[in-house]
Amino acid sequence: MPETMKSGLEIRLVEALQPVRYFVLAQVLHQFMDSGIQEKLTAGPRTAEQLSVSLSLQPRRLEGVLHYLANEGYLSENDGVFSLEEKAKETAVFSSWYKLLVGGYTQTFEQLGQTLREGAGFATRSGLDVGVGSCGISQYDAYPVIVDLIEEVRDRFASVVDLGCGDGSSLADLMELLPDLPAVGVDPEPASVRAGEELMRRRGLDDRVRLRVAGAEDAPELDLGSGPVCLVSAFVLQELLEQRGRDAVVGLVREVFAHRPDAHWIVIEVDNRIDDRTAMAHRLALAYYNPYFLVHYLTEQRLERDRFWHELFTEAGAEVERQRTADPRVDSTGFLLGYRLRADAGGAR
Repeated sequence: MPETMKSGLEIRLVEALQPVRYFVLAQVLHQFMDSGIQEKLTAGPRTAEQLSVSLSLQPRRLEGVLHYLANEGYLSENDGVFSLEEKAKETAVFSSWYKLLVGGYTQTFEQLGQTLREGAGFATRSGLDVGVGSCGISQYDAYPVIVDLIEEVRDRFASVVDLGCGDGSSLADLMELLPDLPAVGVDPEPASVRAGEELMRRRGLDDRVRLRVAGAEDAPELDLGSGPVCLVSAFVLQELLEQRGRDAVVGLVREVFAHRPDAHWIVIEVDNRIDDRTAMAHRLALAYYNPYFLVHYLTEQRLERDRFWHELFTEAGAEVERQRTADPRVDSTGFLLGYRLRADAGGAR
């Protein structure tokens, strides 16, 4: 029955429920894409029964999901046949953001109340989903910065080391740009390393890319062969900072350059601007970075400001040879921090 009149209470209720509506919508859209339903419908319209058979899903439950998404404008229905609307096609382009924030951090937000209590530990997260989502997002923001910083010095190193390689997708792309170089990728998540090894086999890179389960703190002990090396660590030092402390990060940077004084090290981090009301008024800041910043307070990670990293690198005996941020056509917040480090000829201070 069409709405013809709204009470003041009903208007207030609808407004108050919008966060709940979008909470459910985010969960459903993530599963819609992650379960393969989106992919099947991309190939063409399907009935609920056809989708349930091809994906081994329960038909009645699936029917509810499809009708729900039709009501939200992501699907259309004609005599029981469901088709993708443009909203669904556009959302799929940005599935990595859902993979990271919904797949990776739903359990984190569920633990919010408990985590806030005095004496409580950090909230957990899905390391695999965080890694896969992060690699997917990086194709748009961090990866082009890494490529830009590497291109300027690509004739000055003989191998690449990716500290925190996730599922290996970014490293695989990088190796295709550097076809003559070997690489080592490390990640503390065994599932991510297994996914990365399979990816390298599929892309024909397993002959020159070695992956292993290890942390960034193991970098000085890695067998990297002879010749100068270029290290890459994207969103990794923030974890070591919280888990091991500032002195450990200083020590790691200092030790790497002591072992490899001719090395380059590309570091990607994010400028923690959660308390900057002007910066956080940016639409992308509210849509993505506000929840992103929050999860780093709840989980065992620690974002810091640009000045903090400059001071830490200087103390560790490194200098920032070049600094970049994301392409403003992708991310105009300026929050992404890309550094290329070299050993400081003046030594640690």
